[in-house]
Amino acid sequence: MGTSQDYTRVERRWLWLAGGVGLVGLNTVFIYGLLRPDVMRAALTNPVSLAFIGEAFLLMGLLAYLLPRWGVARLHWGWFVGLSLLGSLAFALPLMLLWPGRAPSASATRSEAR
Repeated sequence: MGTSQDYTRVERRWLWLAGGVGLVGLNTVFIYGLLRPDVMRAALTNPVSLAFIGEAFLLMGLLAYLLPRWGVARLHWGWFVGLSLLGSLAFALPLMLLWPGRAPSASATRSEAR
């Protein structure tokens, strides 16, 4: 394949499956909650769910920074943030890793940031 990170056929299948579960499964539950104001209100007033929401946003920002630095992201970090907000982290991460094309090297990413 010639990318900096080559995945086997089985690994690619599992990544696609994880992305599909994130987009269809987890995102469907989230959209259901959005359509029911009482469910959303309960989630936003529950400290446990707020901890999970905060963790998701923290991990989204951390992964948006680290994936290009590690040289495994094939898209700009903004795409990761957008896909995470659109679908979920379970959707965005496999998509970022499986996106066709060559991932930028970690040294090239660092030099662009300067």
